[in-house]
Amino acid sequence: MNKHERNKLEMLGVVWKFGESVKESFTGVPAIINGFADIEMIHKEIGLNDNVVKEGTKGKVISKDISQDEIISTGLVFAGAIYGYAADKNDAELITFADINSKTFLKQRDSEIPLFVEKILDKAVELGNGLIPYGITEEKRTAAKEKLDDYLEKFGSVSIGKGTKKSAKETIVNLLDKADKKIKVLDKLMISFKESNPELYSKYTAARVIYDKGGSHKADEPETPKPDEPETPKPDEPQK
Repeated sequence: MNKHERNKLEMLGVVWKFGESVKESFTGVPAIINGFADIEMIHKEIGLNDNVVKEGTKGKVISKDISQDEIISTGLVFAGAIYGYAADKNDAELITFADINSKTFLKQRDSEIPLFVEKILDKAVELGNGLIPYGITEEKRTAAKEKLDDYLEKFGSVSIGKGTKKSAKETIVNLLDKADKKIKVLDKLMISFKESNPELYSKYTAARVIYDKGGSHKADEPETPKPDEPETPKPDEPQK
């Protein structure tokens, strides 16, 4: 990635961490919560693809394939437990979240799979001891997280050729473009907090800035409506 892309990636990280830290403020606006979650997913997927580009050729593809099968199996087990919990609680939103099968993973790119499983494990942590009756203990959560971390470490160390590296670079460009669209939607949704919660809005706009590490200027600040300003006369026109 070039310098601007890396600066933008850093901004995306700041944005999703901000969104996570104040998630309760957006309880009544699920589109905003989902927007921050999408930014988190994109940020992590860019990082994985960047690892593919940087790591070169190491290890064997087969080792990644085996780990991928294991990580998918882990995701399905945890999702099944969450589904059972959600069904008993009659939680429609959680049921939708956990209603997945092996075909769900087949539709995703390699780099998306560990991030999807990570969301499932995060939800399991959130539900905590509530999942014990469904077979998910704290020890199982810890073991699953270690397995996922091991997979993520290996992901950037698989045997990759020039074609795969090129594909990873193209994926990064596409993901950054996708992030731009998601951010633009968030910018517009967050405007509703400009008057009702100016401190929250101010923190969001601060997180949204891309800092150019090579200079002092800022770029890509969020679009916000500007008040009408008096027209400045051109030098060759008399002022009205």
